[in-house]
Amino acid sequence: MTRRGIYWIASYPKSGNTWVRCLIASLLSGGASVRLDRLVDAVPSSAPRAWIEASIDIDSADMLGGELRAMRAQAHRDEGSRRLCMLKVHDRCDADLFPQEVSLGSVYIVRDPRDVAPSWADHMGVDVDTAIARMADGEWTVGRGISSLRLQVPQRYGSWSGHVVSWLDCAPAPRLLLRYEMLQADPAGETTRLARFLGLPADADCVARAVQACDFGTLRDIEEREGFVERQKGQPRFFRQGRSGAWRTALQPGQVDRIVEAHGAVMRRLGYVADAL
Repeated sequence: MTRRGIYWIASYPKSGNTWVRCLIASLLSGGASVRLDRLVDAVPSSAPRAWIEASIDIDSADMLGGELRAMRAQAHRDEGSRRLCMLKVHDRCDADLFPQEVSLGSVYIVRDPRDVAPSWADHMGVDVDTAIARMADGEWTVGRGISSLRLQVPQRYGSWSGHVVSWLDCAPAPRLLLRYEMLQADPAGETTRLARFLGLPADADCVARAVQACDFGTLRDIEEREGFVERQKGQPRFFRQGRSGAWRTALQPGQVDRIVEAHGAVMRRLGYVADAL
């Protein structure tokens, strides 16, 4: 019997989702180098309007938020019933949007919010204070602007804390938690965990090739030569530093305090706060 269903590759923005998708793409090709322009073939997004409309053969032009959400959930059901796939997700985890009946499991990538804030600010072309404020907004939703309506349906990120808790506690099971910091510290070990969870080639040679192919410097060089569609207009590069702990020089003390005040409980749960004290 052909296996069908969806693995959700989820994270808050700027937490390592693209890096993990690159690793998946490389593993799928035996550890080959990554083509950034074909990344969507390995792990497409779950939010493009055109894909959702094509999946269920409905024009969404006049639909409102609730109707769009129901349409997207139905597209997930249809896609998961047709084939085995992995979908990129930045939404917080709400059960109605990610149906358990077509879910094979969830990979959740988490990163210290103090490192997320300056990275997100750079990506969106806003100042760090604005990024910090948005990360604390439990109703933060993207994709509602006029230009976005032609491309993606609305996605509710919510706050960093709410997003993390939703995926850790409510995501379709089984669940795999990947920490950005551990991916850096032990890329081979963490990539092996990822490969085994997704049923991808996990032998040592393939994993080693994938890790090398997805080294941050290598990905940055590929972007420099070929560009990358996920880079925002005006953003110098998508792949920036890729370092853990860069917040220590990127943030002012008051900014660090605001992040810890807003997200301290979840940071303690994940072991991040101890580094700030």
